[in-house]
Amino acid sequence: MYEKHYGLSAPPFQIHPDPSFYFESKGHGNAYQYLRFGAFQGEGFIVVTGDIGAGKTTLLRALLSELDPGKVVAAQVVSTQLGADDLLYAVALGFGINGQGLSKARLLVTLEAFLASLATANRRALLIIDEAQNLDPKAIEELRMLSNFQFGNRALLQSFLVGQPELRDILRLPQLEQLRQRVLASCHLGPMEPAETRGYIEHRLRHVGWKQRPGFDDEAFELIHAASAGVPRRINTLCNRLLLSAFLDEAERIDAARVLRVEAELSAEIGGDARRHRLLAAANASRSTREVLLCVAASQPALLCAAALSQAFAQREDLPPPLLLRFQGPGAIGDGELAQRDLRELGVSDPGSEVVLQAATSAGRAAEAAAALAARLDAREVGAVVLVGDAPVDVACAMAAAAAEVPVVRVEAGQRGQAAAPLRRRRELLDHAADLLFCAEWGDQEWLHAEAVDSQATHLVGSVAVDAVRLAPARGAAAEQLLRREGVPLSVLSDPAGFALVVLRDGDERATGEAVVALNAQMRKLGWMFSLVCVVRSGQRDALAQRCAHALATAVHAIDTPSHVEMLGLMRHARCLLSDSEWLRAQALALGVPSLVLDPHSVETEKSSSEIRRIAGELADIIASGGRRVQPPDLFDGHASERVAARLADWLLARQDGAYRDYLERA
Repeated sequence: MYEKHYGLSAPPFQIHPDPSFYFESKGHGNAYQYLRFGAFQGEGFIVVTGDIGAGKTTLLRALLSELDPGKVVAAQVVSTQLGADDLLYAVALGFGINGQGLSKARLLVTLEAFLASLATANRRALLIIDEAQNLDPKAIEELRMLSNFQFGNRALLQSFLVGQPELRDILRLPQLEQLRQRVLASCHLGPMEPAETRGYIEHRLRHVGWKQRPGFDDEAFELIHAASAGVPRRINTLCNRLLLSAFLDEAERIDAARVLRVEAELSAEIGGDARRHRLLAAANASRSTREVLLCVAASQPALLCAAALSQAFAQREDLPPPLLLRFQGPGAIGDGELAQRDLRELGVSDPGSEVVLQAATSAGRAAEAAAALAARLDAREVGAVVLVGDAPVDVACAMAAAAAEVPVVRVEAGQRGQAAAPLRRRRELLDHAADLLFCAEWGDQEWLHAEAVDSQATHLVGSVAVDAVRLAPARGAAAEQLLRREGVPLSVLSDPAGFALVVLRDGDERATGEAVVALNAQMRKLGWMFSLVCVVRSGQRDALAQRCAHALATAVHAIDTPSHVEMLGLMRHARCLLSDSEWLRAQALALGVPSLVLDPHSVETEKSSSEIRRIAGELADIIASGGRRVQPPDLFDGHASERVAARLADWLLARQDGAYRDYLERA
């Protein structure tokens, strides 16, 4: 209706997928390259997930348009609660095979013969299962069985599994382990960022000959993003109605007022939450530009977690911008150059601000940190102080924020386990001072509930420490480069027995050395020749080497503390991690690397011999298993920071509800 009036050659915001309108946002571009790589392998499974309207079908059609139909025969099945047998018949029908009346065994033979005939004609088969989240595990297992069909050494079938986010949960089920091993590429389509939403709208308009009629105000683009949450289908629906509204009013520009009005009409028609969208718009329009989320980091683990959180916060329009506050010096992040390198390698563009602590005592440094934080709280508006670590500095910051009546958000909360008494007490103080708490595992949440922490304030999100694994670029994690720089023989990487990575954060040179020597002695008794690569603090390397210089059953190689990305690269090659660091063990778990708790002070206790024997026995079992990988928990998926950001946005919005009630009544 409006196309001719505005000189457009076709409707720019159709709901049905059209690959000619494909827009390469950052997320879609990355997903497309993953899919393109997987598709040209011609085997295995490719998994595509995304919320309703995220653009999954458009992405797939764009990819299929690139494939040569003379070489690829594609069949598409829309899964609507299909059982295992029904799915097989649907697959056959998708390839043009009438399986009616055939037994399952006969149907499988017919399918295999058809696929083999394609292979002999130098063609291959591609199966696309849409809405795959509706399949039960038995049906998905049938797909894996189909992937066993081979012609010589060539796979006869490749499958795309396309579905909503819950498909990822289904694929994590233990009975689907064999299928997971055949997944060549997996991607998730999230929402577009504000700038991408604007680019998407302008791209579709230009595709049909748009000449700036009608024009869009900058505020209109911002509100379209807020109302649509960056989801392509929602953007299309809203923009289509905006153009129709402008045409009916004979308007030449689309402004913020029109977006608010049309979005409210749409929400009323489809039963959407118009109040929430308008509240978000009001919050974004009225929020002071000085307000920030202050992410505090007082240790290397906390710095890396804060970096992951900052990136997730920065991607949300409904959150204040993040500001990273780093504490350097004794008892905090000790190596400023290494910290800067970690941030660069994790892609953090804004390193935030740095405070150097100079006091000689822990109490003095905590007082310095509290004063520095209080000054920042006085100088600008802070939406919340986000704490990840559990150092004395973190406790001081929590108290300073509470005194200033600024909300405290605690990440990695509830960790108790076997923590030493001082550490456990600090964690308790931090958790009970927090207004909002995020837990990595179910057991952590149970600790908080047992301590009478408000259950409404606690949320299970997974481990933010794991997110750094996802953020770390593979190209920066070459273990060979690290070992070569540190003078460690590269043969430790090719040794059939592998090597164990030892990272002890709490031990000094003496305690670390005694723990390593005791472990070596026990391994010798068990008859294992096994290399240990030990990460030590600067200045302790030579001392550890001297302590371990006498004849041992295993080779001990000491290296100075690397950057975190290098640490991950080394960890990926390790047979096992031995550490007293919970955050490193969480990251090892995310990589599938077994980890054991090694307390450097355990050799000083009466139970040291039995403890070392236990650790050595478990390490020997890991070696004997040939390096079997472990399965991480479901929420250890590298997206905990995004879940924290979403929950935090909801929580802050609820706190602001009263402040914007007058606006809503006027609007």
